[in-house]
Amino acid sequence: MNMVHLQTTIMEMIKEQSVSHLAIRMEHNDEILYEQFVSPDGQLDSHTLFDIASVTKMVVTTSLALIALDKGLIHLEDPVSRYFDCPPDKEAWTIRHLLTHTIGYGHKSLCEGDPADVAGKILHIPCDIPVGSDVLYSCPGFILLGKLLEKVYGAPLNVLFKEKVATPLGMNDSVFLPKGGAIVNSNQDEADRGKVNDYNCRYLGGVAGNAGLFSHMDDMSRFVKMLRENGHPLFSEKMFLEAVRNYTPGMSESRGLGFTLVDECYKQTGGLFPVGAIGHCGHTGQSVFLDRATGFSVIVLSDMTASVTRKFGFDKYGVVMHGRERLHAAIKEDMKANRFFA
Repeated sequence: MNMVHLQTTIMEMIKEQSVSHLAIRMEHNDEILYEQFVSPDGQLDSHTLFDIASVTKMVVTTSLALIALDKGLIHLEDPVSRYFDCPPDKEAWTIRHLLTHTIGYGHKSLCEGDPADVAGKILHIPCDIPVGSDVLYSCPGFILLGKLLEKVYGAPLNVLFKEKVATPLGMNDSVFLPKGGAIVNSNQDEADRGKVNDYNCRYLGGVAGNAGLFSHMDDMSRFVKMLRENGHPLFSEKMFLEAVRNYTPGMSESRGLGFTLVDECYKQTGGLFPVGAIGHCGHTGQSVFLDRATGFSVIVLSDMTASVTRKFGFDKYGVVMHGRERLHAAIKEDMKANRFFA
């Protein structure tokens, strides 16, 4: 397949120093339509581990929550106070609010106090807006959801992921706290290889509901295959269809249960995916999106955030977001030229 627009965009981004390691795979159902692996030393391949950052939310925490919901271990409208001591202003919080980023506040640093009491810290942060009134993307909400699931299942999140998600899907290399193997990370110094970029997750020991998973292209394809197959073999089709409907109509973002839903305002996919497509992005420069109607998916794994930080001397995430949009828009032009959408 001729991907001239994508090739041009990748070369421009490398020249601009906004990326140095990049893996892209386009699939239609189980067929790989196109893939490319770019790195300075030419050693990057489909088994190179990336810090997938907030894609962890979808792969780990959302999956475990949907399994628990499907089995009746938890329920969407369960109050969080059933699992934790909540102050009065958090008594309205439910599992649905955690999954849809509608708890009433977004990004917060949790890097003070006892990491073992992170749930208590999250529950005592004042809300910025009324609970359930709008979407504010919230890492603390997913960290708390991870802690809730550990209580429900009676095991640590990394153990639960391996047992209930990774092993059934054959994601045998995806792991928290990686010990070896080829790793593309925020810092290529040997001492930092395998350490998670997200500072809240790092403060909590590298395992959290918001970030911390390292994965590679082949394993991410296995996860997307599960989404294509409506949750099989992790949870029922009924549960999957419940999870991918819009729970935040009229709000600033469209959210399913743990999934980003592409809508008319969503820019990260560059117009490549239609309204209703599902997926998630990660702060380190990752994204995974699937059009369920056609079976078309694109996985982007990269070191965009690390490259941009090296270039500017600080984390300039807007450049990363724009880079992700550019890559998807270029793919869209190439797919049109190849008449894939005809």
